Amino acid sequence: MRSLILNGLVVFLLIPIVFGCNSQEKATDLNKIDIIPLPQDVIAGKGHFSFDKGIQIKADNEELATVATRFSDFFKTVSGYRISVEKEAKDADILVKLDKDLPNEAYRLDIKRNKIEIRTSSLGGAVYAFETLKQLFPPVVMSGKVQENVKWRVPAVSINDFPGYGWRGYMLDASRHFFTVEQVKKVLDFMAELKLNRFHWHLTDDQGWRVEIKSLPNLTEYGAWRVGYINTDERKSEWWGRPVQKKDELAKYGGYYSQDQIREIVRYAKERNIEVIPEVDFPGHAQAAVASYPEIGCVDKQEYVATGGVARNNTMNPGKKETYDFVRKVIVELTELFPYEYIHIGGDECNKDQWKKDPFVAKLMKTESLEDMDAVQSYFLKEVEKIVNSHGKKMMGWDEILDGGLAPNATVMSWRGTVGGMKSVKMGHDVVMSPNSACYLDLKQGQDSQEPNLGYGHLFLSDSYNYKLVPDTLNSEEAKRILGIQANMWTESITDWGKLTYMTFPRLHAIAEKGWTNEKRQSWDGFVNRLRTHMKRMDVSRIRYAKSAFNPRFKHEGNADSSKVMLTLDTEIKGLQIRYSLDSEEPDMTSTLYSKPFSVSETTTVKARTFDKEGKPMGDISALTFEVHKATGAEVTYTDSKHDSPESTDRLTDLNFASLDPGSPQWMTFAENPEFTIKLKSPVKASFVKFNTERFTIAGRYPAKKVTVWGLRSDNNSWTKLGEKDLSGIASEQGRNYLQVRCGFNPVMVKEVKVKCESWDKIPEGHHRAGAKPAMRIDELMVF
Repeated sequence: MRSLILNGLVVFLLIPIVFGCNSQEKATDLNKIDIIPLPQDVIAGKGHFSFDKGIQIKADNEELATVATRFSDFFKTVSGYRISVEKEAKDADILVKLDKDLPNEAYRLDIKRNKIEIRTSSLGGAVYAFETLKQLFPPVVMSGKVQENVKWRVPAVSINDFPGYGWRGYMLDASRHFFTVEQVKKVLDFMAELKLNRFHWHLTDDQGWRVEIKSLPNLTEYGAWRVGYINTDERKSEWWGRPVQKKDELAKYGGYYSQDQIREIVRYAKERNIEVIPEVDFPGHAQAAVASYPEIGCVDKQEYVATGGVARNNTMNPGKKETYDFVRKVIVELTELFPYEYIHIGGDECNKDQWKKDPFVAKLMKTESLEDMDAVQSYFLKEVEKIVNSHGKKMMGWDEILDGGLAPNATVMSWRGTVGGMKSVKMGHDVVMSPNSACYLDLKQGQDSQEPNLGYGHLFLSDSYNYKLVPDTLNSEEAKRILGIQANMWTESITDWGKLTYMTFPRLHAIAEKGWTNEKRQSWDGFVNRLRTHMKRMDVSRIRYAKSAFNPRFKHEGNADSSKVMLTLDTEIKGLQIRYSLDSEEPDMTSTLYSKPFSVSETTTVKARTFDKEGKPMGDISALTFEVHKATGAEVTYTDSKHDSPESTDRLTDLNFASLDPGSPQWMTFAENPEFTIKLKSPVKASFVKFNTERFTIAGRYPAKKVTVWGLRSDNNSWTKLGEKDLSGIASEQGRNYLQVRCGFNPVMVKEVKVKCESWDKIPEGHHRAGAKPAMRIDELMVF
């Protein structure tokens, strides 16, 4: 595929470009042609083409006419009048011509003052030519309603364009959270706008089975539904801490796509040159399937569909005939629904512990001489591939399908970095690159303190754009095995449409350009400049998106000796003005211009914002409070269940504050029931104590269930209980959150402060690590 596309470059270079223009008109400024993904070749013309009432489109065939009609319908929503599409218009203003000499998905778009000509050999090329044409209009074209007093015109240019890679994908996880048919169509629409052509539909997982299989009705009657713990608070992240379903609870959240709805989606996608690739997860991530048909699992009784990230008994049993019968029925019906080359079978993150104690698996290992659990998985997936191949399809799976030996004809989707992809290429297998380090859109795209609490790590816009799809270590033949690139939207934290678009854009713009534009033409600075226009388009469309790359970021360094915090501000995107305030006022162009690091010596809320050279605000306001407290620089000793003798530390009063990032070096981790003694440098009047802590229950870290504060009084040199805080409600919740504990009391002069934190004896039932001993993380003990 890729070699065919690249050979198309020769065709383009041999075609002369001719312009007709008025010599008095100015040449088009190519710096204002803000197309994403960047076309392969753009040449300036002179003047503009005006979309006046009465203009006509002539298309060479029915397929091209359908694409032109969809453009006409789009244009009518903002102009109020329709462009007619005719088969035999003699003097048509816009010509859509079939040119079989052009490669698949390629197009030529020539815009002159009095005519537009589109040439393409395929439906895809026509779709992309009109999408490019739409991007040449001013952003208001995306408003979705009639606009008065707008000159609908586009600049004169000649564009030769074609994709660098044949696979340019977007994956939507519809299992973790269900998206309606209309929402899926919206996904397909924005994919087409960015010239993406593979919709990877993640239809099954532990938390829901979303595709109707008529021969297996339990999958949608039972497996499509779970108890609905839907979190709408973006400050909380509780996917990995949702309670399991109880006997008296009804499973009401979920849904599935009927086979008629799937056909509707496939048809809608095809009209936009998008192939739909279904994914059903085998053998792991299968709790919804096992709950529906326990005979395919390693269970003695029926399970519930998982409510969140805590999944148990979620692996199919490769030692049972029933499992292969199940797989065969699923594959047969998927083959009838999805007319394209691939079926994705997952194959990732399989919990093999169940297999180690299962008698059916033990028998299989003996019969087939399988040495370990990886070999068991490999055996299972090779059998699945035989089923897939027997129905005329190719099998694709995540890079774990390499473990134990890769199925002979499988294509690998590489997500755990790039190693699996490169290994597969060297073995002679095709690969789609979707590494979590560049393509996982469920990761945060900015600083923890400034982002919604969605996702569990970080993926910045520049990480996506600067990713090198084909490493220099591959030779030209090996490079052909890289089919393309795919963005993945896992939806553990994505409960609604606004969250989905926020996490998708603008990183999808970057990934789309990686898959389309020749690497030598790619430029981070150029991309950022063009992105500004696309941000305006999204504003007009009322699409929620992230401005994180434009937002100021805080870096701080505490100095306990001077009781100051030194602050540095920067941005991911360079060349912007940063203006800030220290008085809680919102920054504007009259606020202080940041030029170098500065310090604060008292508790201060810093607000900052970026502006372009013309003084227009570019990002959102970043705000963070830095607390300078009375215990700064004080010596701290502590004990816990593993330290009977007091240990000393200076890390808890050094003004260096931790973030939600689990790797933040400021966190200190303690065993059960830690107790801290703060030896103040001199007596202070205290009225409350604060400290930062973390809830990260998947890792077994919990906040205290009760905090008690004692003070060594200055007047009588005796320890007095100052106050206590019951946190049992907070401590019993599951999830991943940054918390600040505050315990207040009547003002008193003290020389020392003691903070006692009472832990759970063990992690409660129903939690991810039920029965284990919890740990506790603390940072910055503050006295006020």
